[in-house]
Amino acid sequence: MRGRNDSGEENVPLDLTREPSDNMREILQNVAKSHGVSNMRKLGHLNNFVKLLNSVSHCEEKLGFTYEEIIICLRVALLNEVKEVRAAGLRALRYLIHDNSVLQKVLQLQVDYLISRCIDIQQSNEVERTQALRLVRKMITVNAELFPSSLTNTLIAVGNDGLQERDRMVRACIAIICELALKNPKIVAQRGGLSTILKNVIDCQLSRINEALITTILHLLNHPHTRQYIRADVELEQILAPYTDFHYRHSPDTAEAQIKEDREARFLASKMAIIAAFRSWSGIINLCKSGNSGVQSLIGLLCIPNMEVRKALLEVMYEIFRLPVPLVTGDFEEALHSVDPSKFQDSWRLSDGFVAAEAKVILPHRARSRPDLMDNYLALLLSAFINSGLLEGLVEVVTSSDGQISVRATILLGELLHMANTILPHSHSHHLHCLPTLINMAASFDISQEKRLRASAAVNHLKRFHEKKRRGPQPYSLYLDHILHRTSNSTHKREQHQRPQKDIYIMKDTEEALMMNLRDSQILNHKQNLDWNWILIITILKWPNVNLRNNKDEQMHKFVRRLLYFYKPSSKLYSALEVDHAKARQLTVAGCQFNQFLLDSEDDGQAYLEELVKDIVQWLTSSSGLKSERSLHSNGLLSTLSQHYFLFLGTLSAQPAGVKMLEKCGVFQCLLSLCSVKNQDHLLKLTVSTLDYSRDGLARVILSKILTAATDNCRLYATKHLRVLLRANVEFFSNWGMELLVTQLHDHNKTVSMEALDILDEACEEKANLHALIHMKPALSHLGEKGLLLLLRFLSIPKGFSFLNERGYVSKQLDKWQKVYNLKYVDMIEEQLNEALTTYRKPVDGDNYVRRSNQRLQRPNVFLPVHLYGQLVHDKTGCLLLEAQGVIPDLSYTVRSPVLDKWEGIKQLKAALWALGNIGSSNWGLNLLQEENVIPDIIALAQHCEVLSIRGTCVYVLGVISRTRQGSDVLKALGWDSVRHSRRQQWPVVPDEVDAPLPSELSSVPSTLSLNSESTSSRHNSESESQPSLYFMDDDREGLDMYEDSSLGIHTKTSKDRSPFTILTPSHLRNRFLNSLSLPSKKGRSPSDTKITTNAGKSFEELRLMRRNRTITEPSSYSPGHSGNHHRTLVPWWVERVGSPH
Repeated sequence: MRGRNDSGEENVPLDLTREPSDNMREILQNVAKSHGVSNMRKLGHLNNFVKLLNSVSHCEEKLGFTYEEIIICLRVALLNEVKEVRAAGLRALRYLIHDNSVLQKVLQLQVDYLISRCIDIQQSNEVERTQALRLVRKMITVNAELFPSSLTNTLIAVGNDGLQERDRMVRACIAIICELALKNPKIVAQRGGLSTILKNVIDCQLSRINEALITTILHLLNHPHTRQYIRADVELEQILAPYTDFHYRHSPDTAEAQIKEDREARFLASKMAIIAAFRSWSGIINLCKSGNSGVQSLIGLLCIPNMEVRKALLEVMYEIFRLPVPLVTGDFEEALHSVDPSKFQDSWRLSDGFVAAEAKVILPHRARSRPDLMDNYLALLLSAFINSGLLEGLVEVVTSSDGQISVRATILLGELLHMANTILPHSHSHHLHCLPTLINMAASFDISQEKRLRASAAVNHLKRFHEKKRRGPQPYSLYLDHILHRTSNSTHKREQHQRPQKDIYIMKDTEEALMMNLRDSQILNHKQNLDWNWILIITILKWPNVNLRNNKDEQMHKFVRRLLYFYKPSSKLYSALEVDHAKARQLTVAGCQFNQFLLDSEDDGQAYLEELVKDIVQWLTSSSGLKSERSLHSNGLLSTLSQHYFLFLGTLSAQPAGVKMLEKCGVFQCLLSLCSVKNQDHLLKLTVSTLDYSRDGLARVILSKILTAATDNCRLYATKHLRVLLRANVEFFSNWGMELLVTQLHDHNKTVSMEALDILDEACEEKANLHALIHMKPALSHLGEKGLLLLLRFLSIPKGFSFLNERGYVSKQLDKWQKVYNLKYVDMIEEQLNEALTTYRKPVDGDNYVRRSNQRLQRPNVFLPVHLYGQLVHDKTGCLLLEAQGVIPDLSYTVRSPVLDKWEGIKQLKAALWALGNIGSSNWGLNLLQEENVIPDIIALAQHCEVLSIRGTCVYVLGVISRTRQGSDVLKALGWDSVRHSRRQQWPVVPDEVDAPLPSELSSVPSTLSLNSESTSSRHNSESESQPSLYFMDDDREGLDMYEDSSLGIHTKTSKDRSPFTILTPSHLRNRFLNSLSLPSKKGRSPSDTKITTNAGKSFEELRLMRRNRTITEPSSYSPGHSGNHHRTLVPWWVERVGSPH
């Protein structure tokens, strides 16, 4: 007990060499005496009791007394008038209770009433009450089933009224009630404890505690055995009350002056609880069920003109769908800019994560076909909300609210429509983008002018929003912009550079225009640098075919000399400007263009360029401490445009002539020297982030040296920059980048090696990188489970399978996965989902403490982790191995005969589901599942399983199965739709899923299908009828998975994007999940069967024409492989489609 030695206790000696029974007799006699022994002496004896108990290890024979006798003596201490003695008695009992038998005796002797008295006696007795609560927790730990109702009532009483009485123990009591509810829900429910938990949910504005409270209720809803204790449509819906009840008052004692403040607090607590509820399957299924569901209640509120509730509800919707909340403003452009992912973030500063942090946000992950489980989750959630009328509710808010709320609702509407277009199957989303209500209101004169103008403004705002989405996230910094510009245009630029530039541009009027621009730029007139017309200066520097070689005019040389003087570091003009100067970006762009201009001028510009570069080297050597004149003041580099000189060097390093100039001026030697200088982290970051690595040369040598020889922080940053180069598609990354990453795996700093491992995992999404990694045969065993998962990726291609199989690795892993790793896989995937969806954070370095964060990540990815079976089925040999081991029948048996009474059985079922899902992720594996006919059983679990978390797992698993075209077709026949386009395609062309010939051009507009139509099923089962190729290109190689990246000879550039990244949504979400449709038991077709019927007999020209038979109004990349019979139109999704059914 903390602080017991300074509580005035008398020092009572304890001789542990004596017989334990003698010591025990002395202690119990002194504790039980009512007279003659001081309270402080009793306190000393009680503390000795704990020491004695620990020394004899709870052996009743050695103690010389029965437990019953000991308890009778100790309970006297609980009636002592001194709180310290009572606290010591409680502590002694806690140490005594170690098993069921002792706990039963304590309860038989009715000690629980004395413990209740200690909890309830007086709020100020914190020492005593703390010991009482610790004893209560010990009783729950030993056997929660024996927990007495007397103590339950006491805990609930404190939980109900503690906040009003400012009781500091109220949170501890609520935590114990939650713990008890998980272990013995019956007694908590009988005594009204669940209502206490829910009441405290609305009382708590701390996200971590709020989430823990509501999760307790959601956990009970998950299993049929505990669900009975929660009243349907009553208990969970309480969390919606602050929104649904406009006169809600949490406590009748709230003063009138505090009502507004109290209401805001309740809104916040309710929002946290609602969001947490929608982060769990039990919450989603209970709040989205058909009928009068919680979702419908919330969405219905949007149509009621209560601005306070509307504003609060919009924030809830943003949080539910993981969207950034816009600034509160009536200016649409300002609000839209506030949620732009390209908007500057503090972590992008040079002193923090710099370009590596920015690129991780701006550049997309390399995964094309690997399922992102967050997309499955959001697709189901979005479908439920749309079916409940969310879009119509938002249109009402947009047209009938004041400016700020209307702007927020418009952005939310745009985000949800874009999300629906991206992650919902076509049959569930194609009719959404018409927005008939909004368009009609904008065009109607039957409504008030104010409403009509708002509707019209909203349509224009959605158009603006669409344009922003179409552009995608743009780089904020010039550093990332330069990297992307170099990688995307490197081939084109080299071709242009080699082409003689003498042609049509050199004409008299062009020269006259150039001279006029020179005069108008003011650069020849005065030396006030910042007053020059920099837009014209950039125009002159970019002027076609104009350089010093072609233009010997003295004015041009004067123009160059003025610019040169401005940019030289020794002039302290450009370099002294603040980095956030209004013209900073423009001046730096002009500077890079100036370097390019001098480089293109060849001999005439060489002298000027050499003078500039040597001046930069001089500045670099003096300011970095390589010379003793002065050391670099980091703040100067961080806050001035001097840091942008590295962009000049990077511009030159991207071209052979520029590299020669850098070598001539000693730039590379200077940068190499910097690698070994201490305290130059910022300079090395700039070096790593600006040099061009597309060619073999000194730039790669410098990168390699920084990766291995610099400080921990620099090595980590350089490693992270390799991810930037990977995502930016730097040329030949598989040849040199993979080698650098493998080197980093052996870095002595674990953070660096784990970062390299993570980047390698992403890099292996590209087959070329995976082949390069297998060729290097890296050692991965020292990297733990993540290293093992990367090694398993080798099995997905024949070369890697052979390499591991020859070493006996595959058979050992098969055995381990069947015994242990299938279950570990469930833990791994659920931990990743928890981290993405809740405040939970994974323990670090073996620390068992569960970390939590007050902030949820905005939109994390949860890519499906690698599974042994999922890698083996990429190749026929692996499939045969799985078949020989009898893996699939065993897993199918677990699915068909699940044991749902215990959590171990539920975990076994989840492990089997994930294993089957990974097997079904390729055509080879899918055929094995169809032979076993297990997919209908998975669907039956998804629709009807009593354990709700199993339903969620099944939805994820069906999403994995639908990765291939064949898998999508099988699920379509069973009534489940899936997205059939690559993650990279922002504006996919979607096929018309109609079997009959199209009657006219107008019917090219997609039409709504009957989702249970026989035509879909019959088309799947018919071997002879040709099928539209959807989003896949048929391949002539047998057994190739439809999502593999391969060169097909036709549309080689777009073939990379053809792989289907799939999110699954059931066709009838209103009825929770679909009624099961039976799949005829038949052997699945091999991939080659499909190929025969699709493009057989067509010439190359016919195939080419067939793929061009489409109308596209967006400049999007489309996937090849569509059937020529289906005419498609792609229009902006905010525009109403003429003739589209509603």
